[in-house]
Amino acid sequence: MECVDKGISKLSLTLSGDEFKKIIPGVVITTILVGATQHVPIFGFITALFIPLPVCYYRLKLGRSPGWVIPVAVFFFFLIQGKDFSFDTVLFAELLFLGFVLGEALELNISIEKTILFPCLSVIGFGVVAIIFYSSTSGMDFADIINNYVKQHLELTVELYSRMDMPKEVLDTISSSLSRIQYVMVRIIPAMVLVSAIFVTWINLLVIKFLAGVRGMKYPDFGDLAKWKSPEYLVWLVIVSGVLLMIPFLSLKIIGLNLVIVLLPIYFLHGISIISFYFEKKKVPRILRGMLYSLVVLQQLFSLLIIGLGFFDLWVDFRKIKNNEKLNS
Repeated sequence: MECVDKGISKLSLTLSGDEFKKIIPGVVITTILVGATQHVPIFGFITALFIPLPVCYYRLKLGRSPGWVIPVAVFFFFLIQGKDFSFDTVLFAELLFLGFVLGEALELNISIEKTILFPCLSVIGFGVVAIIFYSSTSGMDFADIINNYVKQHLELTVELYSRMDMPKEVLDTISSSLSRIQYVMVRIIPAMVLVSAIFVTWINLLVIKFLAGVRGMKYPDFGDLAKWKSPEYLVWLVIVSGVLLMIPFLSLKIIGLNLVIVLLPIYFLHGISIISFYFEKKKVPRILRGMLYSLVVLQQLFSLLIIGLGFFDLWVDFRKIKNNEKLNS
């Protein structure tokens, strides 16, 4: 831990007094979010989604040099508190890193697709390197770390279900299938990690856009996102994934399942842009919009309808964008 203490002291030396005062709120807010994620059941899952938010906000507000101090200081603090380097430490580090890279992407003034994809791929690469480092320090094999982590959380899930007075028959069925569930879960982790990164990045982008408008901060002009649509070539990936799922070989089915999992949020965002288009066109009140968006998130059936809306828009063109483009050309 001596190296950690030295690292923190070096960070403080790189900042002027005024800069140090400005980053304190960012460090405090981020620390509270990470602490709540660690120690508050259920609600902690929600706070985890917004760990990148203060990091990204202060990166944009203060600039690169003071901005990177916040995630590093918070990481060092919880590393000291935890007294060891665990898998959860890697996850928190990834969320902190995601916030900083998202701020970097927003300053590059690139397309919305690249703004989301650049942080997601960066954080996945960072996570792989961090797990390899954790593997070397813990003496455990990379695959064993992933398997043990999935197994541990599946067992915690079963324990949570038992406390919720779930019928014994259902619990017995889940318990007897844990090994098979674990087998599939481990093999779809690549897709789940990418989807999680996309979702967290998207949520934080929405909030950052709002905060930037309120605070008068610089924010990229991505154009009218209500007219955004997914690339048409993704349809071929849908076809390929469907074919792979029908082939009677488990390894190919797993590849197809990973593709489907990655494609679902893309078409979900496509569908959301269609809904947003008509909300704006019909001038739906913001309160009602918020209620309807919440319904989409909470009800899986509505989410599936939104995904279908995004997928079939490639042929139906619900917003008549193609017709307008032809008229304008």
